Amino acid sequence: MLEVRGIEFGYRNGRVLNGLSLEAGAGEIVGILGPNGAGKTTLFRIITGVLRPSRGDVLVNGTSLFEMKMNRRARMVAAVPQNAHLPTGFTVLDVAMMGRNPHLGLLQWEGRHDLEVAAEAMLQTDTTHLAHRSVTELSGGEQQRVVLATALAQEASVLLLDEPTSNLDLAQQAKSLSLVREVCRATQGAVLVSMHDLTLAAQYCDRLVLLKEGRAWAEGTPQEVLTPENIEVAYGVRAAVFPNPITGVPMVSLSSPTEVAASRD
Repeated sequence: MLEVRGIEFGYRNGRVLNGLSLEAGAGEIVGILGPNGAGKTTLFRIITGVLRPSRGDVLVNGTSLFEMKMNRRARMVAAVPQNAHLPTGFTVLDVAMMGRNPHLGLLQWEGRHDLEVAAEAMLQTDTTHLAHRSVTELSGGEQQRVVLATALAQEASVLLLDEPTSNLDLAQQAKSLSLVREVCRATQGAVLVSMHDLTLAAQYCDRLVLLKEGRAWAEGTPQEVLTPENIEVAYGVRAAVFPNPITGVPMVSLSSPTEVAASRD
């Protein structure tokens, strides 16, 4: 469903992506991992059209996103950015309804169906009780859930989540990622999720892509990617990786800087 082909991109201080290629199939959640500066957010900005690569292409269902008009691309790709800033002066319901904009024509008002879709997205994200509150009155975690509701209301084929659990407590992390997985399976959409929590990524992602130097350094199942060797190469720390006693998925315990330094002496 989603294909990233040989993407290259750089800023003034150097190249960030160096021929990056990856795929996400229908009904699949792919976790994008890597240290700060590895290119995760840049990749997402390219897929949404905020940035244009110097080389390469991004396709959804075989069609290049760069050949699409903006409203069609918005029907194809929805994004939950890290630390999103919600527009002031609007209620939660207003913001959730904004997810329907790509489906509306010029000067067209939202209809009953649009309201139903937005209401369902709010119900899924546990924001219904906030419907008539101003977004400026919300906590960081509540705002994060409203952004997710807006993205779900967009009903796009591809969903991008950039550190979606950064402002959520443990219960909301589990609830939000479980919801994303349920929606992904039900709609057969493709999901890319950027995460720093390796254990959480292993629990909720079907496949992982570990970025290093702008390329896919390792790609595969959580068991294949989350090895002590891959983690040390990508992050520069040593780690213990062991199976979750309940689920069997990898759990990662990082060494402290003192232990890393001592191990290299």
